[in-house]
Amino acid sequence: MSLSRIWTILRKDLVDAIRDGRVLAVILIPIGLGLMYGAIYPDEEPRPTADVVIVGTGADAQRVADAFPRDVRRALDVTVERDADERRARETVADDDADVAVVVPDGLLDRAAAGRAPPLTMVVGSSPSPAAQAVLSLLPTTVERLAERPATVDVRTTQVTATNPAAIDAVGLRTYFVLAAIVMLIGFVGMLVVPIILAEEIEKRTLEALLLAARGPEVMAAKVGVGLVYSAVATVITVLLTGIAVERPALFVLGVAGTALSVVGLGLVLAYLFRSADKLNTWGWVVLMPFLAPAFLAGVPGLPGWADALVQVLPTGQGMRMMIDGALSTDVFGDAGIALALFVAWAVAGLGLLGWILQRRGT
Repeated sequence: MSLSRIWTILRKDLVDAIRDGRVLAVILIPIGLGLMYGAIYPDEEPRPTADVVIVGTGADAQRVADAFPRDVRRALDVTVERDADERRARETVADDDADVAVVVPDGLLDRAAAGRAPPLTMVVGSSPSPAAQAVLSLLPTTVERLAERPATVDVRTTQVTATNPAAIDAVGLRTYFVLAAIVMLIGFVGMLVVPIILAEEIEKRTLEALLLAARGPEVMAAKVGVGLVYSAVATVITVLLTGIAVERPALFVLGVAGTALSVVGLGLVLAYLFRSADKLNTWGWVVLMPFLAPAFLAGVPGLPGWADALVQVLPTGQGMRMMIDGALSTDVFGDAGIALALFVAWAVAGLGLLGWILQRRGT
């Protein structure tokens, strides 16, 4: 395999794609969508909100539940629910259905008024949101006001591990939709831009000349290189222009590269199936849209079984999951090994089939 021949074909394809207005538009559309999402959704919520579960069966629990939202209404929107079962309240926080659970012991206010306030247990997730942290700091003030005297409230914070973390909540709407736009642009590049280049070469019979000058795997490597270069450049542009945070760049880049490699392999096979740039422009979208859907569904909690299976089996879904994890300091999904195995399987299947076809045409 000659690197010089691969580079010559790669450079030609990169220039041809830029000159083709249709191809350039396909690249710019998802970048524009990413910028639009970045402008529509603010970096932070303008007013923090918190869901709080007050645990307790006595009158004190009810008084705290009634008074706390009024006390903090200028700084925080609070939704309060009552629950008599502490274990169930912990599960509610673990399922990400509440930010904080507050266990109010019987006789809290009387003992606080006497200066002997019992411990106040607060249950939060493993990564408390700013709203949850605000509840932790503000609730003791409400207890002091109800007790009608300054009291030292012993707050004991307990963290629970999320059983079903909501990726959208963890990463934020703005970043989530920008990442989905990045997966979209990778899909556009891999299943429209690169296949259109190959389909035009098939139509104009210039592919035959390429296969006389270079081996099939060299031509294939150059086409894959075009997809990877355009995906990388467009991703960098989108990240820089939107200013989203990427806490773990290595994991993020791995997700982008794995998705691009998998999608480009499938797209090149589509080019051989359609054998026409016009047909790809017409029918490629029909294949592309369902293929991109998992990127938007990956962070949605409570998906039906078939939808969750679709997200996990397609590279766009796994790529989105890995990019979300890369944007955060801790994993929401994990299972990077499974994602990498899936990327390899899709890439080997698509590129292996394409290499076999090119090798036969070349001989």
